[in-house]
Amino acid sequence: MVTLPGEGPATTYHLRPPGGGTQWSAPADGTTLRPVPVKATHATLLPGRDAVYDPRAQQGSVPVEFHFDDGTTLDGALILTSTELERLHSQTSRLLDAHERALGGTS
Repeated sequence: MVTLPGEGPATTYHLRPPGGGTQWSAPADGTTLRPVPVKATHATLLPGRDAVYDPRAQQGSVPVEFHFDDGTTLDGALILTSTELERLHSQTSRLLDAHERALGGTS
């Protein structure tokens, strides 16, 4: 932010991207100023919580914790259809096989 409304003669927000760049203005009422969402970097399994399957919805729910660029976290759920559950099972099985091979190679 370069200047705020009411600072000197400014009647609008005067903005510039971090690190420099072209300056622009926004109305003083802030109607076009929206928070920029923080990007998620990854998700981890929530400890002590188990996945559940809902046969009526034919989907599973895996409790996860989302981690964001700013260091914050948020509890959530990974919702998977039956097809996605099969795909995830196949992928994690390959990961476990690779892990076991890696352990076997270092002994």
